Amino acid sequence: MTEPYKLPSNLSLDQAAPLREALLALRGAPLEIDASDVERLSGPCFQVLAAARKTWESDEQPFVFTAASPAFDKGLVLMGATAWISAQEDRLP
Repeated sequence: MTEPYKLPSNLSLDQAAPLREALLALRGAPLEIDASDVERLSGPCFQVLAAARKTWESDEQPFVFTAASPAFDKGLVLMGATAWISAQEDRLP
């Protein structure tokens, strides 16, 4: 895999479209995501990440998180996405 794609610290509503475009540009290859700097995770950005994960799965390409900040994990919990968190067995330590 190449260098991890580093998520910006502020994944607010207005960042959903740029995030989608950035991820689509990386489609077709394994993807590692570094969420260690995330301070805010909006619902729309989570939806983009969840859709990207499904896309990579359908393309039979790895999609893994190399790191996640406490704020990123807390954002997932607050959105009721605990099942998505537990499905992250592929998250690297």
